[in-house]
Amino acid sequence: MGARRSDALDPRPYDRPGADVPLTLRRRAYRCGQDREVIMDIKTILVPFVGDLHTSAGLSTAVAVARLMGARLIGLHCPAETALPWYVAAPAAIPPVPDPPVPGRPSAEAEQSFIARCSAACLTCDWIADHGFLPERLAFHSRYADLIVAGRADGDPKGKGGLSPRALGQLVLGASAPLLVVPPGPEETFRPQRVLVAWNERREAGRALHGALPFLRHAKETILLSVHPPGYDDAPDRRALAYLEAHRIHADSRINFAAEFEAPGAILAQARTVEADLLVMGAYGHARVFEQALGGATHHVLESADRPVLMVH
Repeated sequence: MGARRSDALDPRPYDRPGADVPLTLRRRAYRCGQDREVIMDIKTILVPFVGDLHTSAGLSTAVAVARLMGARLIGLHCPAETALPWYVAAPAAIPPVPDPPVPGRPSAEAEQSFIARCSAACLTCDWIADHGFLPERLAFHSRYADLIVAGRADGDPKGKGGLSPRALGQLVLGASAPLLVVPPGPEETFRPQRVLVAWNERREAGRALHGALPFLRHAKETILLSVHPPGYDDAPDRRALAYLEAHRIHADSRINFAAEFEAPGAILAQARTVEADLLVMGAYGHARVFEQALGGATHHVLESADRPVLMVH
């Protein structure tokens, strides 16, 4: 009798394959599983510095994100963004041997300015002086980063070191990390309280939703926006909302009925209407050796967005 009581209290018999686990043990395991949660956060942020400019468009936003997430900043300096890679500029030619990177005075001054800015914000930082086609080098170094923050150029050659929409498009198609694009103009303190997520069931939108989770955790309001023609089935929207709820993120759903070619304008208009601090969307296009083509919505938003946009291809 005593031996049977000992076996009943010993949990080891339940380790055998096929053994029945008591309901109380199942419940405890379920509760433990619920209490554990993997926190996805941003710990490494890549910021480009272009040419001989001593600052970077988007640096203030990058500093704000780094302070919000407790992240480290990496400044990447390249001489210029405009030269195409040899296989695009002259595919039939023999590639020239690239010159080794030589840190010059502009790079040194930019590095000192960057380190001083990070030090003032109590942030850790690293500096990389590289050489080559900037979007290509950014895409390479993004393999070791959680986020890229880059400003969009305003067309002024004496601007603050932003990238052209074309370069941003090439970057987002080749990058391994999400790209946060900062519009031209004075940078306000970036703290996304209201986030608008442009949603459909395509792969790019799903990756953008995953990449935005660190921002959505810190936001007070998340809005899931679907732009579709009339007669749309909202089942994908419900699944996306359930996915966010599993991450303890409550989101409201909105549907904007419009034709596909009207989607870019509808997304930007909705972002202005709800006064979103951040727009999240997938980047659509094709990155090939001899062709880099952006989708219409991606190109339009990169050129026209008046607020920060998080993009993932």
